[in-house]
Amino acid sequence: MCYAPYVSFGTFIIELMLALFFLIKNPKDKLNRFIAAISFMLGFYQLNEFLICTTKLNLFTRMGIGTTAILPAMAISYALIMWRKRIKWYWNILIYLPAVFFIVVFALPISFTTSAICNLVFIQWPNAGLYSKFFGFYYTIYLLGAAILFYFSVANCKDKILKRLYYLGMLGMFIFTVPTFVFLQFLPSQGIQFPSILCEFALLLAIEFVFVIWYKEKHKLRF
Repeated sequence: MCYAPYVSFGTFIIELMLALFFLIKNPKDKLNRFIAAISFMLGFYQLNEFLICTTKLNLFTRMGIGTTAILPAMAISYALIMWRKRIKWYWNILIYLPAVFFIVVFALPISFTTSAICNLVFIQWPNAGLYSKFFGFYYTIYLLGAAILFYFSVANCKDKILKRLYYLGMLGMFIFTVPTFVFLQFLPSQGIQFPSILCEFALLLAIEFVFVIWYKEKHKLRF
């Protein structure tokens, strides 16, 4: 985890406050609502890390890893909303289907029989065997997919103001995608520990959202 339990709790408070700020800033705007949802999920994960360290209950291990499972799918939705691409309802189901699968799998008693361990630097998650490798693959593919969607949104945009917003969105994806790729491809010994290691990058992402909302509101862009 991020150095100590109180750091995770502090991060949770910051991300919760940012989520409320994004929502209150323009509650009718779809992008504001979705960025608020992402920020809340990032904060909720931090809360679970804090509870893992302070209670050692297995429940929060399952809730924490289950929370991380939905984030890659939300990254895809985030990219589509910014690109203003509307898709059929069944595509949305397909996008979130892997997330639902992992949430269900990680909730089963056979996946995590023991609680995660609170170390000095990060949470040491129990190994879920083959599911852990598939989880890492899912993370990499979805985050790369979100980055690619942002690339195409930039390539097909002729409006300079909107294009700069897409660049900001792309930066947010790279904040998560590059570290994930490095940890999974070049530091395989970390295994499923990477969601916890990325917690600091999650805070950077939440802060980057501030600039996205500020730029969007400054130029009166609506989604």
